[in-house]
Amino acid sequence: MILELSVILGLAFGLLAGVCAYAISYNEYKRNWSFRGSAARMAFRSALVAFVFFFVAAVGLVAVLRMVM
Repeated sequence: MILELSVILGLAFGLLAGVCAYAISYNEYKRNWSFRGSAARMAFRSALVAFVFFFVAAVGLVAVLRMVM
């Protein structure tokens, strides 16, 4: 039961973190940086990293809690 809850929380917070990371990164890439490439693609990479980090952190927390309990 706790694993399913952590997956749901990981998806929810990962999605929220990804959207925020995309919005912030895209704005910064468009406003401050002169580079070759797509700002949207670079911002999507940042969003993907944020999503994966929060998802893995939520699921990893379950492993830590099971070891402690």
